[in-house]
This record gives sequence, C-alpha cells and structure tokens, in this order.
Amino acid sequence: MRKTISCMLLVAFLISGVTVFAAEGGKKGASSQAYEHASEEAIFHRVGDWFSTLGKSKEEKAAIIAERRAQRAAARAEKEAAQEAKKAEKKASKTAKKAEKKLKDKLQ
Repeated sequence: MRKTISCMLLVAFLISGVTVFAAEGGKKGASSQAYEHASEEAIFHRVGDWFSTLGKSKEEKAAIIAERRAQRAAARAEKEAAQEAKKAEKKASKTAKKAEKKLKDKLQ
C-alpha cells in the first residue's frame, strides 16, 4: 500500500512539472484577445477610485479621478525611465566587458 501511494505521489509530482502553454503557438503570456479587452486601469485602481469618490459631486469625482490618473501615469513613466536606464547601463557594462576582453586578447 505504501509503495502504491508513494508511486502515485511520484507520478503526480512528475506530471505537475510539465509545462503547459495555453496560448496559441505555444507562446507564453496572455492571448491577443485578452490584450484587446484589457484596460489601462487595473481593477484595484478602479475600486480605490470608487471609494475615494463615494458621495462626491460629479465635478469633484472628475477632478479626483483625473488627479489619480495623472499620478499613476507619472509613476508609470518614472518606472519605465528607470527600466530604460537600467537596460542602458547593462548594455554599456556588457560593451565595456567585451572591449576589455578584446584588449586583453590583443595584449597576449
């Protein structure tokens, strides 16, 4: 009985390690249809906006939502700029290492 259970657990463990791709063509990530219906505003942002504008007039709601969207856009732009700077730094480092290696090879 113990052998049977341990064999079943082993098989279950091995099967769980198999990678399954749900997208067409075996690509990872969301499908093209999901991207078509996607919104820039995440659900937790919309819920937070709803709570912050609860009981406010239409003008106040519009102002609060516009301010929050502007803050999110600024944060997103800052994050993207930081990522681009990091990529540029990595590329420069990689290029410097290649140049150093070539120089070292020439000297030998």
